[in-house]
Amino acid sequence: MARLRNRNLKIEKQSWQPVGIESLEDNALTAVQAERNSIVVAGPGAGKTELLAQRADYLLRTDTSKSPRRILAISLKRDAAKNLQDRVGKRLPAELAERFDSMTLDAFSKNLVDRFRLAIPEFWRPNDDYRIEFNIKEERADRMIREAAQRLNCEPADVAGIGPIRWYRECFSLRLPIDGSAILEIGSIREQLAVSQWQHYLHGKYRYLNFHMIARLAELALRTNPAVLHAMRATYSHVFLDEFQDTTNLHYDLLRTAFLESDSVLTAVGDTKQCIMTWAGALAGITKRYSEEFAADPYVLRANYRSEPELIHIIGSLAQQIEPEAILPICGRGRESGKGQCRVIAFSDEAEEAIAIALVLNELVEDEGVEPRDICVICRKFVGQYSSNLVEALQQINGLARVRDETKLQDLLAEPLVELVVDAFLVAVSDEPQPDSWSRLQSVLEKTGRSDSTQQQKIRNKLLSTLIDCLRLSLPQCEKTDDGIKVEVNRVIDAIGEKSFRQSHPQYRQGTFFEETVSNVVKQLGYRYGDEPHQFGTWTDVIGDLLGETSIPVMTIHKSKGLEYHTVIFVGLEDAAFNNLKDPAGDANAFFVAFSRAKQRVLFTFAKSRFRRKQSRKNVNLLYGWLEEAGVGIENASDIKFDESIW
Repeated sequence: MARLRNRNLKIEKQSWQPVGIESLEDNALTAVQAERNSIVVAGPGAGKTELLAQRADYLLRTDTSKSPRRILAISLKRDAAKNLQDRVGKRLPAELAERFDSMTLDAFSKNLVDRFRLAIPEFWRPNDDYRIEFNIKEERADRMIREAAQRLNCEPADVAGIGPIRWYRECFSLRLPIDGSAILEIGSIREQLAVSQWQHYLHGKYRYLNFHMIARLAELALRTNPAVLHAMRATYSHVFLDEFQDTTNLHYDLLRTAFLESDSVLTAVGDTKQCIMTWAGALAGITKRYSEEFAADPYVLRANYRSEPELIHIIGSLAQQIEPEAILPICGRGRESGKGQCRVIAFSDEAEEAIAIALVLNELVEDEGVEPRDICVICRKFVGQYSSNLVEALQQINGLARVRDETKLQDLLAEPLVELVVDAFLVAVSDEPQPDSWSRLQSVLEKTGRSDSTQQQKIRNKLLSTLIDCLRLSLPQCEKTDDGIKVEVNRVIDAIGEKSFRQSHPQYRQGTFFEETVSNVVKQLGYRYGDEPHQFGTWTDVIGDLLGETSIPVMTIHKSKGLEYHTVIFVGLEDAAFNNLKDPAGDANAFFVAFSRAKQRVLFTFAKSRFRRKQSRKNVNLLYGWLEEAGVGIENASDIKFDESIW
């Protein structure tokens, strides 16, 4: 059925009420209705995504953001950007929600470069066929220096004292000067090396850029072209900055150039105890700098709506030990007790640990009925290595629970193109109605069509129905090969319109990312569809497995950011995982993030022997001390019966 447009959607500000939830705490409501720049500091479980969704609802329903201006929401992770877009879509009518743009900082930067490429000074202007290269990074800076030195005919002594990592951060990734050619003539050797390498990537044989470079080019385009800056500012009346505490130098420079002293109203949301991206250059005191430069009003949210009271107590204790002046969280549900539990268990080795975790996971899924996707196994790093024994242990006990490495699929599943294909396939093959998928497919057609007429809506719905009917006939007959699956994927893309779909999503407008995404989703579907033991014979099972509906996710702390689970199991609370002694604050924040993902239960494990090496707790003793202070002591696995419930 076509969704008719209602032109009389505006309500008065004083009449607005939160949508889809019972209420907001006082500071949250004030932040939602704020008319000036603001910074919202909130702890885990405070509902930061919901706050931004409610603010979008308020701004659009009350016409505070006046049409045709839009709202821009910027996140660091693709899944976070998608989650916020989906949340707003559930809160608002489609005709208002379509004025809300949620994207990552990388997508925002790339959109600016692709749209305004010709506005970039010629010396720095990339070709229109540039490609994204993830191997341009500080870990390879020594090679970059050698390449540039060879082009500049430098002597080995000229570059001998240059530290690669420092050079990458202080020269290669710094704000671009307007006249880069002058640096090649009069700049320091470090600066000349940086500019030479930039020119190699911009205009060399392969024309590669990474997202750091794209962000710098986007900032340069805005800084040097007032017309471009005015056009961008005129588009967005309000800007949301999610997980603001993780903002890096180059991204802050871009945001500052884009919006400082503009009429766009900014809302930054973050938590100083969750700054887990310092490895990527996150600024210290970023909230303070933003508050001063943008004259932002501060709001503090104390309520935790996610976790049980017992976990909230531990979170508060941890927060105050990380940051002595931290404000204690309170239970958003108004309860003083519940079912929250936290345990720390030491094992003799990773094999014993894996069997125990497998039994715990299986008991959660089979006996307690916890959905697999509501459980998460978290590792500090090296997911594959830390989870390999667990995979074998789960096979050994032959239970229902199974795990999968989420790090490879999380970003792919957040891609709009993948969501489009999955939704179309799911509607076509499912025996049950799929209203959410159908609604998203309608929204895609509306965005690509941009027409308000009822007649156009009928045409689009007819097109969608025809596509689904075709898929119902063709998918069961699909060849069980990548080529056969690609035909079906292209059938969806052709029906929607590749050109219009690419234009409505900045990441697909230029380069080969669209084709790469098609290839990746075909590969993932092909891996699952077939007659091999690890494959499935029905498309319903294929899609379910791709979405991970029946598997427990295993991921790094970084990937877990912004997510929540009934039970969190952190594998390897030991020195081998936390080996960055130069950054104890970063390790503490990472530990805090892992703990605060849990709604009801948390389990930390330690193996005295892992990877055939003896493990210790010397470096992470501080973390154990914090848990002890919060009332959680370490237990020996030999004292616990894992074939019974440990909770």
